[in-house]
Amino acid sequence: MTVPPAERAMRRALRGFFWGALMFAGAAAAQPWIGHELIYEGPTPVNLAGRPVVADIALHADMNAAAKKILRVALVTDVTKFVGQTEADLENWIATRQADCGERWKAGEPLIDFPQGAIRFALDLEIEYWTCGVDGKAAPSRFARETGRIDVTLIPYVSDGNLRARLGDFSIENRTGISKYLPLEFIVRGALDQEIAKLNKNTKFYRAPEPFHSLGYQYESMKGEKKPDGRVVITARYRGAGEASAYSALAARMRESGVSQ
Repeated sequence: MTVPPAERAMRRALRGFFWGALMFAGAAAAQPWIGHELIYEGPTPVNLAGRPVVADIALHADMNAAAKKILRVALVTDVTKFVGQTEADLENWIATRQADCGERWKAGEPLIDFPQGAIRFALDLEIEYWTCGVDGKAAPSRFARETGRIDVTLIPYVSDGNLRARLGDFSIENRTGISKYLPLEFIVRGALDQEIAKLNKNTKFYRAPEPFHSLGYQYESMKGEKKPDGRVVITARYRGAGEASAYSALAARMRESGVSQ
């Protein structure tokens, strides 16, 4: 079945956003925990979804669990730069959608928030469809216009040691237009469902990043918080098995190579 152009375009926009946004969703404070020791701290190269940044990181190890040969660590990361770059990427992508004959996109400033263990994404979006006649040589004229405010909540969770995502709240205020292809709500909902399904099947998304994965760690939880000063901080917990001495190897790997998804 042929996918309408508007739906294809929306999927591409959402795909780039999802890879970033779901890596830092949630709502919990980054803080010391009873029985944990700080084993690594400092500015560290972090590559999430192909977006390299240098982020402030702290790695806490659960020494009480290690006494039972259970390795549990909490990785606290300031991803404020990454969030800002993700927003800029989305704005720049929309700005390029200005075809003389085809789709012309406009959007307001993206809203990214972190309500109660989820990530909320809201955006005012306008898509116009312009035609240049049957042979493509006529002067451009607007054929249809579709606008609405997209408001989506995505919920991250961990299942069997893997990071997963599901769609929470979803709404569109369809203010104007029904395009030639599909109403905007069907375009967006279809794109959301398909992109979330793809993410949940992609090993680069659902398994623990390096060096955790190669050292036998799996996700235990992932939560984040938007601070009053605007900083975005995530706390990802990982679980493995072994002696407390294994924490030193993990800290050394992070010091040498950083974190990559």
